[in-house]
Amino acid sequence: MKRFFTYALCALLALGCTVSEKKPAGEKPEKEDENGLAFAALSVINMREDPEYSAELGTQALMGTPVKVHYHDNGYWVNIETPDGYKAWVNEMAIVPIDQSRLDEWKAADRVVVSTYYTFFLDAPAPDAQHVSDGVWGDIVERIGTKGRFTEVRLPAGQTAFVPTADVTELHAWVDSRKAIIPADAAQATREAAQKQILETAKTFLGVPYLWAGTSIKGVDCSGFSKSVYFLNGYMLLRNASQQYKTGEPVDVSEGLDNLQPADLVFFGREATEEKPERITHVAIYMGDGKIIHSSQVVRINSLIEGEPDYYSRKPIRACRILGNQDCGKGVVSIAQSGVYFWGSDQ
Repeated sequence: MKRFFTYALCALLALGCTVSEKKPAGEKPEKEDENGLAFAALSVINMREDPEYSAELGTQALMGTPVKVHYHDNGYWVNIETPDGYKAWVNEMAIVPIDQSRLDEWKAADRVVVSTYYTFFLDAPAPDAQHVSDGVWGDIVERIGTKGRFTEVRLPAGQTAFVPTADVTELHAWVDSRKAIIPADAAQATREAAQKQILETAKTFLGVPYLWAGTSIKGVDCSGFSKSVYFLNGYMLLRNASQQYKTGEPVDVSEGLDNLQPADLVFFGREATEEKPERITHVAIYMGDGKIIHSSQVVRINSLIEGEPDYYSRKPIRACRILGNQDCGKGVVSIAQSGVYFWGSDQ
Protein backbone atom coordinates (compact mmCIF):
# COMPACT_ATOMS: atom_id res chain seq x y z
CA MET A 1 0.00 0.00 0.00
CA LYS A 2 2.71 2.48 0.98
CA ARG A 3 4.71 1.71 -2.16
CA PHE A 4 1.68 2.23 -4.40
CA PHE A 5 1.00 5.72 -3.11
CA THR A 6 4.60 6.89 -3.02
CA TYR A 7 4.02 8.74 -6.28
CA ALA A 8 0.98 10.68 -5.10
CA LEU A 9 2.59 11.63 -1.80
CA CYS A 10 5.96 12.63 -3.24
CA ALA A 11 4.39 14.62 -6.05
CA LEU A 12 2.20 16.62 -3.70
CA LEU A 13 5.00 17.24 -1.21
CA ALA A 14 7.25 18.42 -4.01
CA LEU A 15 4.57 20.84 -5.14
CA GLY A 16 3.76 22.13 -1.70
CA CYS A 17 0.06 21.93 -2.52
CA THR A 18 -2.85 19.57 -2.08
CA VAL A 19 -5.40 18.11 -4.45
CA SER A 20 -8.72 19.85 -3.98
CA GLU A 21 -11.54 17.58 -2.98
CA LYS A 22 -15.27 18.02 -2.63
CA LYS A 23 -16.89 16.56 0.45
CA PRO A 24 -18.51 13.28 -0.63
CA ALA A 25 -22.28 13.21 -0.57
CA GLY A 26 -24.20 10.48 1.19
CA GLU A 27 -23.69 9.04 4.63
CA LYS A 28 -20.01 8.31 5.24
CA PRO A 29 -18.98 5.40 7.46
CA GLU A 30 -17.31 6.34 10.71
CA LYS A 31 -14.01 4.84 9.57
CA GLU A 32 -12.75 4.67 6.03
CA ASP A 33 -11.12 1.58 4.56
CA GLU A 34 -7.40 2.09 5.14
CA ASN A 35 -6.35 -1.00 3.23
CA GLY A 36 -8.65 -1.15 0.24
CA LEU A 37 -7.14 -1.58 -3.21
CA ALA A 38 -8.70 -2.20 -6.61
CA PHE A 39 -8.08 -2.25 -10.34
CA ALA A 40 -10.01 -0.14 -12.82
CA ALA A 41 -12.01 -2.86 -14.58
CA LEU A 42 -13.45 -1.11 -17.64
CA SER A 43 -11.66 0.39 -20.64
CA VAL A 44 -12.26 3.84 -19.12
CA ILE A 45 -13.94 4.33 -15.75
CA ASN A 46 -15.85 7.53 -15.03
CA MET A 47 -15.14 9.05 -11.63
CA ARG A 48 -17.84 11.42 -10.36
CA GLU A 49 -17.67 14.11 -7.70
CA ASP A 50 -20.66 12.70 -5.82
CA PRO A 51 -22.16 9.18 -5.64
CA GLU A 52 -24.80 9.58 -8.33
CA TYR A 53 -24.88 9.40 -12.13
CA SER A 54 -26.04 12.99 -12.45
CA ALA A 55 -23.01 14.27 -10.54
CA GLU A 56 -20.21 16.17 -12.26
CA LEU A 57 -17.53 14.02 -13.87
CA GLY A 58 -14.27 14.60 -12.02
CA THR A 59 -11.75 12.47 -13.89
CA GLN A 60 -11.28 9.08 -15.54
CA ALA A 61 -8.95 6.11 -15.13
CA LEU A 62 -7.86 3.50 -17.65
CA MET A 63 -8.32 -0.27 -17.36
CA GLY A 64 -5.62 -1.80 -15.19
CA THR A 65 -4.91 1.33 -13.17
CA PRO A 66 -4.38 0.42 -9.49
CA VAL A 67 -6.50 2.63 -7.23
CA LYS A 68 -7.06 2.98 -3.50
CA VAL A 69 -10.55 2.32 -2.14
CA HIS A 70 -11.70 4.69 0.60
CA TYR A 71 -15.27 3.69 1.38
CA HIS A 72 -18.64 2.59 0.00
CA ASP A 73 -21.90 4.50 -0.06
CA ASN A 74 -25.04 2.34 0.18
CA GLY A 75 -23.09 -0.59 -1.24
CA TYR A 76 -23.28 0.67 -4.84
CA TRP A 77 -21.00 3.71 -5.11
CA VAL A 78 -17.35 3.46 -4.15
CA ASN A 79 -15.01 6.34 -3.34
CA ILE A 80 -11.58 5.70 -4.87
CA GLU A 81 -8.28 7.52 -5.29
CA THR A 82 -6.11 7.46 -8.42
CA PRO A 83 -2.29 7.28 -8.27
CA ASP A 84 -2.12 11.05 -8.82
CA GLY A 85 -4.21 11.66 -5.71
CA TYR A 86 -7.64 12.42 -7.21
CA LYS A 87 -10.59 11.16 -5.13
CA ALA A 88 -14.01 10.59 -6.67
CA TRP A 89 -16.88 8.09 -6.95
CA VAL A 90 -17.43 5.13 -9.30
CA ASN A 91 -20.10 2.46 -9.46
CA GLU A 92 -19.03 -0.89 -8.04
CA MET A 93 -18.80 -2.59 -11.46
CA ALA A 94 -16.10 -0.13 -12.54
CA ILE A 95 -13.50 -1.65 -10.21
CA VAL A 96 -12.29 -5.04 -8.98
CA PRO A 97 -11.24 -5.16 -5.30
CA ILE A 98 -7.81 -6.68 -4.68
CA ASP A 99 -5.39 -7.05 -1.79
CA GLN A 100 -1.70 -6.19 -1.57
CA SER A 101 -0.61 -9.72 -2.53
CA ARG A 102 -2.68 -9.55 -5.72
CA LEU A 103 -1.18 -6.16 -6.55
CA ASP A 104 2.31 -7.57 -5.97
CA GLU A 105 1.48 -10.53 -8.23
CA TRP A 106 0.19 -8.19 -10.94
CA LYS A 107 3.31 -6.04 -10.86
CA ALA A 108 5.42 -9.17 -11.42
CA ALA A 109 3.16 -10.60 -14.13
CA ASP A 110 3.67 -10.60 -17.88
CA ARG A 111 1.44 -7.74 -19.07
CA VAL A 112 0.55 -5.96 -22.29
CA VAL A 113 -0.65 -2.42 -22.96
CA VAL A 114 -3.13 -1.46 -25.66
CA SER A 115 -1.01 0.44 -28.17
CA THR A 116 -3.65 1.37 -30.72
CA TYR A 117 -6.48 3.86 -30.41
CA TYR A 118 -9.27 1.35 -29.92
CA THR A 119 -9.73 -2.40 -29.86
CA PHE A 120 -11.95 -5.18 -28.50
CA PHE A 121 -11.27 -8.03 -26.11
CA LEU A 122 -13.03 -11.11 -27.50
CA ASP A 123 -14.22 -14.42 -26.06
CA ALA A 124 -12.39 -16.45 -28.72
CA PRO A 125 -9.38 -15.94 -31.02
CA ALA A 126 -11.45 -14.94 -34.02
CA PRO A 127 -12.40 -11.55 -35.51
CA ASP A 128 -16.12 -12.33 -35.35
CA ALA A 129 -16.06 -13.58 -31.74
CA GLN A 130 -18.30 -12.03 -29.12
CA HIS A 131 -17.04 -8.90 -27.39
CA VAL A 132 -16.03 -9.20 -23.73
CA SER A 133 -14.94 -5.56 -23.38
CA ASP A 134 -13.65 -2.70 -25.43
CA GLY A 135 -10.11 -1.44 -24.94
CA VAL A 136 -8.45 1.92 -25.45
CA TRP A 137 -4.92 3.25 -25.84
CA GLY A 138 -3.09 2.80 -22.53
CA ASP A 139 -5.21 0.00 -21.00
CA ILE A 140 -3.09 -2.65 -19.26
CA VAL A 141 -3.98 -6.35 -18.92
CA GLU A 142 -2.13 -9.56 -18.04
CA ARG A 143 -0.79 -11.71 -20.86
CA ILE A 144 -1.41 -15.46 -20.90
CA GLY A 145 -0.05 -16.46 -24.32
CA THR A 146 -0.68 -16.26 -28.06
CA LYS A 147 -3.02 -18.09 -30.40
CA GLY A 148 -2.47 -17.33 -34.05
CA ARG A 149 -2.89 -13.60 -34.61
CA PHE A 150 -4.39 -13.10 -31.15
CA THR A 151 -2.95 -12.61 -27.67
CA GLU A 152 -4.75 -14.36 -24.82
CA VAL A 153 -5.10 -12.07 -21.81
CA ARG A 154 -6.65 -11.91 -18.37
CA LEU A 155 -8.78 -8.83 -17.73
CA PRO A 156 -8.78 -7.15 -14.28
CA ALA A 157 -12.05 -8.87 -13.33
CA GLY A 158 -10.49 -12.27 -14.10
CA GLN A 159 -12.12 -13.04 -17.45
CA THR A 160 -9.97 -14.67 -20.11
CA ALA A 161 -10.17 -12.88 -23.44
CA PHE A 162 -8.38 -12.49 -26.76
CA VAL A 163 -7.13 -9.32 -28.42
CA PRO A 164 -5.45 -8.86 -31.82
CA THR A 165 -1.70 -9.12 -31.18
CA ALA A 166 -1.16 -6.13 -33.45
CA ASP A 167 -3.16 -3.98 -31.01
CA VAL A 168 -1.02 -4.59 -27.90
CA THR A 169 2.64 -4.31 -26.83
CA GLU A 170 4.48 -6.06 -24.00
CA LEU A 171 4.44 -3.55 -21.13
CA HIS A 172 8.15 -3.54 -20.25
CA ALA A 173 9.07 -3.19 -23.92
CA TRP A 174 6.53 -0.38 -24.33
CA VAL A 175 7.89 1.53 -21.33
CA ASP A 176 11.49 1.03 -22.45
CA SER A 177 10.63 2.38 -25.91
CA ARG A 178 9.36 5.74 -24.65
CA LYS A 179 11.88 8.02 -26.36
CA ALA A 180 10.48 11.09 -24.61
CA ILE A 181 11.94 10.01 -21.27
CA ILE A 182 15.25 11.85 -21.40
CA PRO A 183 17.84 13.06 -18.86
CA ALA A 184 17.85 16.71 -17.84
CA ASP A 185 21.21 17.23 -19.60
CA ALA A 186 20.21 15.39 -22.78
CA ALA A 187 22.00 16.33 -25.98
CA GLN A 188 20.11 18.62 -28.33
CA ALA A 189 19.40 15.84 -30.82
CA THR A 190 17.95 13.65 -28.05
CA ARG A 191 15.79 16.50 -26.79
CA GLU A 192 14.52 17.27 -30.28
CA ALA A 193 13.61 13.61 -30.81
CA ALA A 194 11.67 13.63 -27.52
CA GLN A 195 9.86 16.83 -28.47
CA LYS A 196 8.95 15.33 -31.84
CA GLN A 197 7.54 12.22 -30.17
CA ILE A 198 5.34 14.25 -27.82
CA LEU A 199 3.96 16.31 -30.70
CA GLU A 200 3.35 13.25 -32.87
CA THR A 201 1.31 11.69 -30.07
CA ALA A 202 -0.56 14.95 -29.51
CA LYS A 203 -1.51 15.20 -33.18
CA THR A 204 -3.06 11.73 -33.13
CA PHE A 205 -5.73 13.25 -30.84
CA LEU A 206 -6.74 15.87 -33.42
CA GLY A 207 -10.52 15.94 -33.77
CA VAL A 208 -11.16 14.04 -30.54
CA PRO A 209 -14.07 15.83 -28.84
CA TYR A 210 -13.70 17.88 -25.69
CA LEU A 211 -15.04 16.05 -22.67
CA TRP A 212 -15.05 17.67 -19.25
CA ALA A 213 -12.83 15.47 -17.03
CA GLY A 214 -11.94 13.18 -19.95
CA THR A 215 -8.50 11.53 -19.94
CA SER A 216 -8.64 9.03 -22.81
CA ILE A 217 -8.81 8.80 -26.57
CA LYS A 218 -12.62 8.69 -26.17
CA GLY A 219 -12.63 12.33 -25.05
CA VAL A 220 -10.37 14.78 -23.22
CA ASP A 221 -10.51 18.10 -21.46
CA CYS A 222 -7.52 20.45 -21.68
CA SER A 223 -5.48 18.98 -18.82
CA GLY A 224 -6.72 15.48 -19.57
CA PHE A 225 -5.21 15.96 -23.03
CA SER A 226 -1.78 17.00 -21.75
CA LYS A 227 -1.90 14.26 -19.11
CA SER A 228 -2.85 11.59 -21.69
CA VAL A 229 -0.23 12.67 -24.24
CA TYR A 230 2.52 12.56 -21.65
CA PHE A 231 1.27 9.27 -20.13
CA LEU A 232 1.45 7.61 -23.54
CA ASN A 233 5.07 8.75 -23.65
CA GLY A 234 5.99 7.38 -20.23
CA TYR A 235 5.24 10.33 -17.93
CA MET A 236 2.72 10.62 -15.10
CA LEU A 237 1.37 14.16 -14.59
CA LEU A 238 -1.03 15.54 -12.02
CA ARG A 239 -4.63 15.86 -13.10
CA ASN A 240 -5.55 19.54 -13.40
CA ALA A 241 -4.04 22.53 -15.18
CA SER A 242 -3.91 24.37 -11.84
CA GLN A 243 -1.60 21.58 -10.60
CA GLN A 244 0.36 20.90 -13.76
CA TYR A 245 1.72 24.44 -14.05
CA LYS A 246 3.54 24.01 -10.73
CA THR A 247 5.47 20.99 -12.01
CA GLY A 248 8.59 20.57 -14.09
CA GLU A 249 10.82 23.54 -14.88
CA PRO A 250 9.14 26.97 -15.02
CA VAL A 251 9.44 28.82 -18.33
CA ASP A 252 9.10 32.60 -18.38
CA VAL A 253 6.47 33.81 -20.85
CA SER A 254 6.01 37.29 -19.36
CA GLU A 255 7.77 38.88 -22.35
CA GLY A 256 6.49 36.58 -25.07
CA LEU A 257 7.10 33.12 -26.53
CA ASP A 258 10.87 33.21 -27.12
CA ASN A 259 11.74 31.03 -24.11
CA LEU A 260 9.36 28.23 -25.10
CA GLN A 261 10.42 24.94 -26.68
CA PRO A 262 8.23 22.36 -28.44
CA ALA A 263 6.39 20.06 -25.97
CA ASP A 264 6.37 22.69 -23.19
CA LEU A 265 3.03 23.15 -21.44
CA VAL A 266 1.49 26.62 -21.80
CA PHE A 267 -1.14 27.85 -19.36
CA PHE A 268 -3.91 30.43 -19.64
CA GLY A 269 -6.27 32.07 -17.20
CA ARG A 270 -6.64 35.19 -15.10
CA GLU A 271 -3.57 37.17 -14.21
CA ALA A 272 -3.22 38.35 -10.63
CA THR A 273 -4.53 41.79 -9.72
CA GLU A 274 -4.69 43.75 -6.50
CA GLU A 275 -8.24 42.47 -6.03
CA LYS A 276 -7.96 38.87 -7.23
CA PRO A 277 -5.28 36.15 -7.27
CA GLU A 278 -4.00 34.44 -10.39
CA ARG A 279 -6.21 31.62 -11.65
CA ILE A 280 -5.10 28.95 -14.14
CA THR A 281 -8.00 27.62 -16.23
CA HIS A 282 -6.53 26.13 -19.42
CA VAL A 283 -3.45 24.30 -20.70
CA ALA A 284 -2.03 23.61 -24.16
CA ILE A 285 1.06 21.90 -25.57
CA TYR A 286 3.43 24.23 -27.40
CA MET A 287 4.39 23.09 -30.92
CA GLY A 288 6.91 25.77 -31.89
CA ASP A 289 6.57 28.74 -34.26
CA GLY A 290 3.82 30.20 -32.10
CA LYS A 291 1.52 27.18 -32.51
CA ILE A 292 -0.27 25.25 -29.75
CA ILE A 293 -2.29 22.04 -29.74
CA HIS A 294 -5.03 21.76 -27.12
CA SER A 295 -8.49 20.48 -26.30
CA SER A 296 -10.88 23.37 -26.83
CA GLN A 297 -14.25 22.12 -28.12
CA VAL A 298 -12.17 19.52 -29.95
CA VAL A 299 -8.46 18.82 -29.98
CA ARG A 300 -7.14 21.36 -32.46
CA ILE A 301 -4.16 23.50 -33.44
CA ASN A 302 -4.14 27.27 -32.96
CA SER A 303 -1.66 30.10 -33.25
CA LEU A 304 -0.66 32.52 -30.50
CA ILE A 305 0.48 35.04 -33.11
CA GLU A 306 -2.03 37.80 -33.73
CA GLY A 307 -3.10 38.05 -37.36
CA GLU A 308 -2.79 34.33 -38.06
CA PRO A 309 -6.03 32.77 -39.40
CA ASP A 310 -6.17 30.30 -36.50
CA TYR A 311 -5.29 32.92 -33.87
CA TYR A 312 -6.10 32.01 -30.26
CA SER A 313 -6.63 35.31 -28.51
CA ARG A 314 -5.93 34.28 -24.93
CA LYS A 315 -2.54 35.31 -23.55
CA PRO A 316 -0.29 32.69 -21.92
CA ILE A 317 0.44 33.54 -18.31
CA ARG A 318 2.52 30.52 -17.26
CA ALA A 319 4.53 27.73 -18.86
CA CYS A 320 6.58 24.75 -17.76
CA ARG A 321 8.95 22.20 -19.26
CA ILE A 322 8.19 18.56 -18.53
CA LEU A 323 10.81 16.83 -20.67
CA GLY A 324 13.86 15.80 -18.65
CA ASN A 325 12.34 16.89 -15.34
CA GLN A 326 11.00 13.52 -14.20
CA ASP A 327 11.85 11.65 -11.00
CA CYS A 328 13.66 14.57 -9.39
CA GLY A 329 11.15 16.10 -6.98
CA LYS A 330 9.45 18.41 -9.48
CA GLY A 331 6.03 16.75 -9.44
CA VAL A 332 6.70 14.74 -12.62
CA VAL A 333 7.24 10.98 -12.36
CA SER A 334 8.03 8.40 -15.01
CA ILE A 335 5.86 5.30 -15.32
CA ALA A 336 8.96 3.15 -14.93
CA GLN A 337 10.00 4.73 -11.63
CA SER A 338 6.60 5.56 -10.14
CA GLY A 339 6.11 2.33 -8.21
CA VAL A 340 2.52 2.21 -9.52
CA TYR A 341 3.04 -0.28 -12.34
CA PHE A 342 6.44 -1.70 -11.43
CA TRP A 343 8.66 -1.85 -8.37
CA GLY A 344 10.13 1.60 -8.93
CA SER A 345 13.76 1.55 -10.05
CA ASP A 346 13.86 -2.24 -9.59
CA GLN A 347 11.02 -2.89 -12.10
